[in-house]
Amino acid sequence: MIKKNQLLLSEEEKQILDAILSLEMYPSAIKEEEDERTKQGDKLVPTQDYICKRGRLIQKLSPSEQTWIKDWKIPFKLLCTKDLIQKDNIKDTNLIYTLTHLGRSQAKQVRRERIGKQFSDTLVRSDQSKANSSFCYQVFGKDLSQANMMDMIQLDKLLEVLNLTSGNRVLDLACGVGRITEYISDITQAHVLGIDIATIAIKRAQERAQKKKNRLEFQIGDINNLPLDIIDVDTVIGIAAVHYIEDLNKVIDQIKGILPPNGQMGFFTFQYCTATDSPEILLPENTTLGQILKNNGLRFQTWDFTDKEIEIRHKQLRIARDLMKDFQKEGNKDLCEDLIEECEVDLPHLETGKKRRYLYHVQLK
Repeated sequence: MIKKNQLLLSEEEKQILDAILSLEMYPSAIKEEEDERTKQGDKLVPTQDYICKRGRLIQKLSPSEQTWIKDWKIPFKLLCTKDLIQKDNIKDTNLIYTLTHLGRSQAKQVRRERIGKQFSDTLVRSDQSKANSSFCYQVFGKDLSQANMMDMIQLDKLLEVLNLTSGNRVLDLACGVGRITEYISDITQAHVLGIDIATIAIKRAQERAQKKKNRLEFQIGDINNLPLDIIDVDTVIGIAAVHYIEDLNKVIDQIKGILPPNGQMGFFTFQYCTATDSPEILLPENTTLGQILKNNGLRFQTWDFTDKEIEIRHKQLRIARDLMKDFQKEGNKDLCEDLIEECEVDLPHLETGKKRRYLYHVQLK
């Protein structure tokens, strides 16, 4: 049996593992993956063809150039030899590839490294960009370097629900460069700790928070494996974290272990309804997060912000197009293109009732 610390993987092998894990976590086809067999929203089977398509999409998101795979057959064979993936036949004679236990462990590690690098790049460049500052102010009402749908109406609602004071100690998951984290601490005077795997983004946040370190902290941390030394926290928030969690049930259980009996959670999340899903999945109690909270015996309240997201997406699309030249002058054309593409992909789902956005509040008893 190959030990985890003995494995040496090529870039091609890493990309395939990352793509298979991505298909497990997000099986719904998106625009770039449509073909004569599938349409947008269909669940994809992990054949070599769809693994390659997903791999190319992941490559497109990477901040640095990766090795483009010309011959996919060789790394697939190597991964099978290393007992990281296994192949099975399905009815139409196509081969599907799945991760072994060891392969899933390696794929998660590859994914975390890729996301950390990706977000360190995009979050810091966005935070430094004057064009992005103007974009955030016009779209969200305040420049907090938002990399999510968090306008001031939603943020104010979160703070109203949590009712934080200087006596609270808050953990903010996937905080990025931490400007929203800082705002929450400034407004409420609560002690807030923000964690993220984007190393450079956290370092930037730490430098900015020096004068407020009595109530504002930042540290490198993985939301998929919460640091064991986090204690004395009574509130956990995730503004744009839930969809990056690989095992949501495990993390919710970890959060339950961190919080005291009167602790609370506040999460924004979204739910898609694919072509094979029942529309009932869009109800707040039936979303992925809703079901896991129920399975953990946690009661919750929800607020529907779907209409707000539609409004924000239309505004985002218009303002991003208006600011394209400003982004280009900075050398940040790709950031603006990403903002536009997000809207073009998401608006059809939102406007046809295939996606909903919620705020969840859990109050432990």
